[in-house]
Amino acid sequence: MNFQSLFGPYLIISVLWTSDALYSSDPVLQFAIPGDRVTLSCGFPSIGSCSSLNWTVRDMIWDTEVVTAGKVTYFKANKHRLLKDCSLEIPQMEREDAKVYTCQSGALNSSVSLRFLEINETKSPAEDTIELHCSLSIFIGFVPCENNTGIHIKWTTEDDVPITGKRFRFENPNFCFSKLFITKKLTDHHRTWKCQITQNDGVKAVASYKTTVRDGLEEVFNAVGESVSLLCRNTSSLRLGDSIEWTLNKKPLADMLPENGQTNVLNVSKDLSLVISKLSPLYAGDYQCMSSSDEQRVFYKFRLHTLDVIAKSDPVDGNLSLICVLTCAKECEENFNLTWSGSNQDGWEGNLLNVNNTLINELLLPVWPVRSDVIICSVYREGSLMASKSWSSVKSLQTLVWLGVILGLLLCAAAGVFIHWKRKHNKDLSSESADELSSIAMTHVYDVIQDGEVQQQGSLKREVPTTDDGLYNLLQTVN
Repeated sequence: MNFQSLFGPYLIISVLWTSDALYSSDPVLQFAIPGDRVTLSCGFPSIGSCSSLNWTVRDMIWDTEVVTAGKVTYFKANKHRLLKDCSLEIPQMEREDAKVYTCQSGALNSSVSLRFLEINETKSPAEDTIELHCSLSIFIGFVPCENNTGIHIKWTTEDDVPITGKRFRFENPNFCFSKLFITKKLTDHHRTWKCQITQNDGVKAVASYKTTVRDGLEEVFNAVGESVSLLCRNTSSLRLGDSIEWTLNKKPLADMLPENGQTNVLNVSKDLSLVISKLSPLYAGDYQCMSSSDEQRVFYKFRLHTLDVIAKSDPVDGNLSLICVLTCAKECEENFNLTWSGSNQDGWEGNLLNVNNTLINELLLPVWPVRSDVIICSVYREGSLMASKSWSSVKSLQTLVWLGVILGLLLCAAAGVFIHWKRKHNKDLSSESADELSSIAMTHVYDVIQDGEVQQQGSLKREVPTTDDGLYNLLQTVN
């Protein structure tokens, strides 16, 4: 029997089981999946020796002994083992092992009904609907449960949040059988749904199933500043010699490569994954990986949304506001929601806005946090947590302090440069003034010297005529 076709490629079941009988005449229900190591307890208070103990397995019509007088008698491929406490072990369970087992010792007997939980996807008559079936089954398939077993089936999202919303519908034909109808969206591709079996308000088993939508997109949410890896799936049909190319919003990523000297945050790893080493809102959009051949076959698609938290301080009243921004690849859907959480929520006020392709939740704080508070903004899709971005008051205060120190140093440096320039400028002016004064003084001295020379020449001129006149007068006297 082909287990893959029965369970689907994405069925994951976690194993839990009960330890008490449902009621006195009913066998104990125990749940497992093919491939698990299963231990079936005999259920007796105390057994001195296993030599008086028998284990039988019940098919539809007859019983088959697998342990007789404490010895394994059914040796089909080492199917069963008897443990020291007389428990029956199935090292590797198969689908056909989901039957009723009975432990008998004298007049005492105890039975265990071994079942497995499975989710199957059934083709729905409506093309826009996904139909999932969850059931507790035995080797022949589904067997109805009695209504007094206390068993219930619940459908949840991947993080165990109950499924609610207008596009979901449930039908419960039996306590051990439930149907989930989902109005299909492209982003339901590769999305996980869970089916829980509860008994007496306790979870006994959980099955998970990932849906596949033709031409669908896997939706990814991630915080700004972190790295994200997008794995190109379904590449088994890649031809020899072809390579993988990635596009963002149908544009080749080669057009987004950084210029020389800048760090490249987009890289394709060996497993053909696209790795964005440092995410920013610019990288929100629809991604697809395709072959490099002329056909350009698309192998897989992603829709990436980014989440960021920005702090802003009012310079007037000093109030702090934190802005949580979800940048959507397209328009943000109605089932997206942003919430705040933290250690101190006194006086918090949030305002949710939907602007173009962004969903914004602004948190107003009356005072700047002085403690080491960590405030977290989370994005939810249909009640399921998708991503979170934290903001730390201590880190932000330290950042502000460092910014203040750096700003102070820059101001001091600017003041020093200004003072140096001012002094140099004043010194240059003083030098120019001294040169001008020296020039004026020298000119004055030169003028004084010239005046003195003129006066001296005038005096000499006056002295010469005086001598002539004296000689003339002397001659006159002599005559």
